[in-house]
Amino acid sequence: MLKSLLPAAFMATALVAAPAALAASNDTTAIEGTYLLMQPNESQRVLALNPGGAVNLISQGQQVRGYTSGLGTWEMTGPETARATIIDFNNPGTEISGNGASQITYDLTFSDEADGRFQSVSGHFAGQAFAKGQNPLAGDSEPARTFKNTFDGSRIVVN
Repeated sequence: MLKSLLPAAFMATALVAAPAALAASNDTTAIEGTYLLMQPNESQRVLALNPGGAVNLISQGQQVRGYTSGLGTWEMTGPETARATIIDFNNPGTEISGNGASQITYDLTFSDEADGRFQSVSGHFAGQAFAKGQNPLAGDSEPARTFKNTFDGSRIVVN
């Protein structure tokens, strides 16, 4: 009789534990926070991954290169990965093409978990700059130029 109850007990335990494991894998709190991103031979950026999926981005080079801070959304793509899509605006007075909005996608990989929060991030971003008046979210808009880079970063913590 005990042998016949063992498979049923195992199945019941698995059914009870599965939702908890699934909830933990979708928990964004280990990723949420603000990170300093360092690009090779480029500007530094501050990326804030906020609860609820909002993201903010500022860059050291935005005034020199003529673009605004960016806003957008982010979501987890795995237990240690996320993707963010950000929109910013380019200064119409800049001499480079694509003086409208830009859409930038960040692919992020997190590591060095401590106290339930990741301390490091690395990855790459790729963007498209559009002419003034074009909608970067419309699938039929042709970008004026593209750009990309890699980065490594650290969580900004309270000292």
